Amino acid sequence: MQKEGLNMVEVKGVSKVFNAGRPNEMTALEDVSFAVGEGELVILKGPSGSGKSTLLSLIAALQKPTRGEVVVASEPVSRFSEDFAALYRRRKIGFVFQKFNLIPSLSVYENIITPLLPEKLDEEALKERAQRVMETFAIAHKANEPARNLSGGEQQRTAIARALVNDPPIILADEPTANLDADLSHAFLSYVGQMKEEGKTVIIATHDPLFFDLAITDREIALRNGKMEGA
Repeated sequence: MQKEGLNMVEVKGVSKVFNAGRPNEMTALEDVSFAVGEGELVILKGPSGSGKSTLLSLIAALQKPTRGEVVVASEPVSRFSEDFAALYRRRKIGFVFQKFNLIPSLSVYENIITPLLPEKLDEEALKERAQRVMETFAIAHKANEPARNLSGGEQQRTAIARALVNDPPIILADEPTANLDADLSHAFLSYVGQMKEEGKTVIIATHDPLFFDLAITDREIALRNGKMEGA
């Protein structure tokens, strides 16, 4: 059941069509509508190809819907220019990618501070923010280690720390356990609990049954072939 209060994310009649008008036209999403309250944890579930990742990319303003609108914190992000969209992502969104997207040659610390670089903070402020998230996710001891030398779990913790270093109100995670074993997948669940305790709005796209029917989840939204099955 959705909590009472501010809607942090609103998806209003959203459709996304790729290659419109061409022989290879493909409808990824069709007339999807839902809202996510501030501080909620919502699971987008469904098989591969159901539209989950596309939906996250629309919420992050990485793509624009073909029809409909995405509103985040009362701002119509689907109408943003690319410059405004980039600023919105830096200030509001922490994205945990399926394959982590770390820069192999950079250290853990350097990877984590990359979202902060456009803010032109001084070195002391950078270190303070990075240290906080590195300690939270138990990766501070690897601060100077190149990302290419990290284990899967260490890469995961680094990716989560990078997503949170800006202290964004919204965390989006795309199939976060797809490349993890059972132990690391369960560890990620504990991190999700930490994010929620911090008051973050968390949306996880997954087809991993590990995420279904969790006590900490506020709602599950099922997608199939780009359409909502229920909420």
